[in-house]
Formats: sequence, structure tokens, C-alpha cells
Amino acid sequence: MSFAPNKCPMCGEQEKWKKVDTKDEGFSFGKAAVGGLLLGPIGLLGGALGKTNVYYCCGKCGFQHGYDG
Repeated sequence: MSFAPNKCPMCGEQEKWKKVDTKDEGFSFGKAAVGGLLLGPIGLLGGALGKTNVYYCCGKCGFQHGYDG
């Protein structure tokens, strides 16, 4: 789960954050490698889970900030 930043590093705004985009990325080789080492062939499926990136935008100055989820 991700949250908007507490304060904009550019203008200091604390309340006007907007969620602008969410991107789901595909296969994660890192997760597949760790899953393969820990659980064998079934663990390789963990790489298919990928990751989600969430992007927020400051409503005052337009600065964008992204989180890897």
C-alpha cells in the first residue's frame, strides 16, 4: 500500500496531493530468482507477480513523486 508524501519537497504543500497514475509492471526477475532459490520451480511463478508503481502529483506546483509498491 502506498501513500502520498507528507510534504512536497519543491513548494512545501502538505494537503493537495493527487494520485495521477498506477502502473503494473510485468515479470520481476528478482522475485523469480529469490522464489526459485527458496521454493524451487514453483517459486519461479513469484516473478509473475511483478510490482506496482503509484504516482502522486502536487496540486500546487505540479511536482510528481512515485512509489514502488
